[in-house]
Amino acid sequence: MLEANIRDNQELSQLIQQANSKREAIALVQEGQPKAVLLSLEMFQHLIGINDRREQLSNEGFATISHQLFTKSGYDSTDKIMELIQDVKQEISTEREQRLNDGEIKV
Repeated sequence: MLEANIRDNQELSQLIQQANSKREAIALVQEGQPKAVLLSLEMFQHLIGINDRREQLSNEGFATISHQLFTKSGYDSTDKIMELIQDVKQEISTEREQRLNDGEIKV
């Protein structure tokens, strides 16, 4: 599995393309620790067994399954999911600021 630190939206977009085109899982690293995994939709479908049934996951199906996964993880409301997204964005921003201060990133 590849590992990547996300510094900006353009880099995230490139990682999404890479995960999709190379069909690789990419571990997203924060403060030196893997925090999340970026998968192509095809890999995700395979992992949850949709490909085995030869079904395609519609947008509605994806939303349903995502909702179930978030709920099982304790994110059972839109507000909690938005808090999670804001927390992740803040952590990414803090890590980037630390890396700038440490001279790891040149502006």
